[in-house]
Amino acid sequence: MSYKKLFAFTLAEILLTMTIVGAIATMTIPTLVSKRIQTERSAKLKKFYSRMSNAVDQMVMDGKSFKYMSSQSSSLEYMNWYIKDLDRYMEHKFIDNSSQRTVYFVDESSMEFRGLAGTGNACANVVYDTNGKKNPNKLGADQYSFYFCFNDNMRTRWLCSADTFFGAPENNCNSTSVDYLGLCRTPGKEIYCTRYLQINNWDYPPEYPYK
Repeated sequence: MSYKKLFAFTLAEILLTMTIVGAIATMTIPTLVSKRIQTERSAKLKKFYSRMSNAVDQMVMDGKSFKYMSSQSSSLEYMNWYIKDLDRYMEHKFIDNSSQRTVYFVDESSMEFRGLAGTGNACANVVYDTNGKKNPNKLGADQYSFYFCFNDNMRTRWLCSADTFFGAPENNCNSTSVDYLGLCRTPGKEIYCTRYLQINNWDYPPEYPYK
């Protein structure tokens, strides 16, 4: 009578394999999750910028040219202007009644009128939040600054063209992608992260500083 010799993994070998698999998962899963989140943010930024640019064009076609609009004196006044003249083309989902300065869209993103910018407060600083009220609520991570500018000088200064009404704030018109990456990494300069992403077609390069 002959016997076949059976081969099997020992308990030590199984435990070692599980340990290796667990270590690899620990290293790769956070990267995959971060990449998925950035992909979602990128898609929302592209959609928001495209829709808002188209809304501005539609507003002009309907006879309300930004060339003849006056700047406002507070974030709330700019918010009221937006609801009156521009929101009909964006179709918000609801308004935050606690502040009256934030509008939410159907995809759960939001836009908050957060401050004034430019000489004579001629620009409205709005912060687009890709996930609304959800954390981290950090400029450069899930929040991005955009400007509406209400006179030719401020449009030229912040948007690099007197014919551009809405866009990512510019440091200066000769700044490069490398310049904006440096500014984006600098505490207090995160408003320029928006322009850095715009230069990169709203995609997140590997060196982007905020996850």
